[in-house]
Amino acid sequence: MTVINTSRNRVITEEPEADDVFVRVSLTMPGDEPGTRTVRHLPYQPISDYDAAVAWAVSMADQLAYPVHVVPLSYSDIRNTGRFKPICDAVASMDDQERGQMRQVVVTTCAEVMRDCDNWQVRADCFDILTQLKVIHHD
Repeated sequence: MTVINTSRNRVITEEPEADDVFVRVSLTMPGDEPGTRTVRHLPYQPISDYDAAVAWAVSMADQLAYPVHVVPLSYSDIRNTGRFKPICDAVASMDDQERGQMRQVVVTTCAEVMRDCDNWQVRADCFDILTQLKVIHHD
């Protein structure tokens, strides 16, 4: 854990690990009831925005009453939060035809991204997805 002290507050973070894919900034705020606190989460950002998220948190920390947390997250971290459970449940409830249609959309989208995207990391991710879906076979 890394603590970055500002003039009157601090930012708490951890260095991203190799499997981290997102970063999220969390702000602790006074709650609705006197003497309580609540946490507000900003939207997930790609891990490539980690440095920008830390810089933003440092620039805002002195204007807030409580420390700011910048948290890098891996896929398993996000899966374990239950945030995507409604989506997972929706996919699990699909019949074979609906799953096949969704698979076709994913395959087409990944192929188009591999063809059109300038970012090699994004293309590599799409290649991995297509390999997992057994669309691409390489030995």
